Amino acid sequence: MTVPDGLKRVVLIGFSATGKSVLAPFIAHQLGWTSIDLDVEIERTAGRTIAQIFESEGESGFRAREQQAVRDAAARHGVVVATGGGVWLNADNRSLLADGGFVVTLEARSASILARYAETEQGATEVRPMLAGADPRRRVETLKAARQPFYALSDLTVHTDEIEISEAVDEIVSAVQRRAAAALCSDARLQEMRNGPGIDPPAMADFGPDVGCVVEAGSARYPVYCSWGLLEHCSDILDRLGLRGRVFLIADQAIIESHGSTALQSLQAGGRLVMPYAVPSGEASKSLSSLEALYGWLSSHRAERRDIIFALGGGVTTDLAGTVAATYLRGMPLVHAPTTVLGMVDAAIGGKVAIDLPSGKNLVGAFYQPRAVLADAATLATLPPRELRSGFAEVIKHGFIRDEQMLELLDESAESLLDPAAGAHDQDRRQLLVDVITRNQAIKAAVVSADERESDIRAILNYGHTLGHAIESVTGYSAVLHGEAVAMGMIAVAEMGCSLGLIDEALVARHRRLIERFGLPTNGPPGLDRADIVEAMSRDKKVVGGKQRWVLLESVGNPVVRDDVPADIVSEAIEAVIGAA
Repeated sequence: MTVPDGLKRVVLIGFSATGKSVLAPFIAHQLGWTSIDLDVEIERTAGRTIAQIFESEGESGFRAREQQAVRDAAARHGVVVATGGGVWLNADNRSLLADGGFVVTLEARSASILARYAETEQGATEVRPMLAGADPRRRVETLKAARQPFYALSDLTVHTDEIEISEAVDEIVSAVQRRAAAALCSDARLQEMRNGPGIDPPAMADFGPDVGCVVEAGSARYPVYCSWGLLEHCSDILDRLGLRGRVFLIADQAIIESHGSTALQSLQAGGRLVMPYAVPSGEASKSLSSLEALYGWLSSHRAERRDIIFALGGGVTTDLAGTVAATYLRGMPLVHAPTTVLGMVDAAIGGKVAIDLPSGKNLVGAFYQPRAVLADAATLATLPPRELRSGFAEVIKHGFIRDEQMLELLDESAESLLDPAAGAHDQDRRQLLVDVITRNQAIKAAVVSADERESDIRAILNYGHTLGHAIESVTGYSAVLHGEAVAMGMIAVAEMGCSLGLIDEALVARHRRLIERFGLPTNGPPGLDRADIVEAMSRDKKVVGGKQRWVLLESVGNPVVRDDVPADIVSEAIEAVIGAA
């Protein structure tokens, strides 16, 4: 096939999943050329996947590799180049590719892109870095809108939603033959491509390595980190996020003694002034008196709005320090460094902060998003076994409401996950723990990104919590740990779902088996009174119009919120948990 004089390459640009990698080899075959997929070349030269590059080098590291791949591709003639979705945003990349190249934008509707994601990533363990932790549809639409003016600089646009591969190839090859020569002769075209569309490209938020996911809440966008030994790098992360003030380190008393020095040394090595404050361990610290004491401490040091509240500890510290950050001076920058499974996969993500009152749990608080979440999996190695097991109740909950494959992984790997200390000497165990934590962080991030203030979908995160909170309340927030109470609550709602005909007895048994696998209780402690439980549930925040709202399952991964569960079924479910105690 005759190729116009001066044409060195055909360049395919456009959003991810529009068909660039698929079409490039077919177009090259028609032209008698070869094809290059820049992402494949990057992975080949790096010896790692794109997701792994993002994890270890951050977006800036990936973009540097991408620019080198563009330079290498531009040095070759007779090639069809399939680019990554962000390549064309860079002016140097555009100049190199467009000089001697015919540029084709592949376009597709958001629904088509999402459907292709679902098909190609089914069963995959890695999340596309561009979409990590975000509501997929909103993220696709936001990024496409920002990039569209840059894609519009191309020589041709082809819509790939419903077109056959052969039709798309014929359309592109025909346009190359008819239009490429004229395009290459236009100095104005090349100048326009070099200058861009007159607007800045979408800002690159390079959060650096070890980002497990990103929360895309309406009020904030922030990274959630997870790795082994992360506290050693916390000062570097604060620098990357542009947080420059003094650090008010609020930490659980037990954590100050075991891991506080690591965080303190990192922060001080970064030239930061750090003021530590130890909070007594236990739910009792989530109180008005603790809040008042922290206000007095901050005031005595003349804390300013640019200073940072750094919360180091479990769910109690996360809630208490978060409430302080949300309210002192009407808001200070907040960074969570959770040291429990509960904190890492649940409490630190999503911006819910609160303290307890004698009449109920988490009744005074706010929605206040952190600037980042730093989960150092190494801190789990010193967690008391009961606390460790308790946190995995939230992981099990995530599996039932969102991720059946993870339930199978938990069943297979319970012993390894419950022995994090082995990770200090076993890379595989260490990676398994980090992977499970990250996977759960992404589930929580995706839900809160779609519903920041618990008006809709976020309610599903309360699976097992209604009865669980009531059990905590009537036992004084001390005899039963949060995860233990949630485990019992999940048994109760599974029994309710079975009684309502939503799920079968096999799924109820699966709840019991997995909860017991992690050493969590399926029955309440002796002495629980059903009337006290019912009274405590009536004060729950999720009661609407006097009706108790229950999160139930229709199947694994398909939760539903119901406010019409008959009282006798509720009573039977409660008895199934506390009656056998």
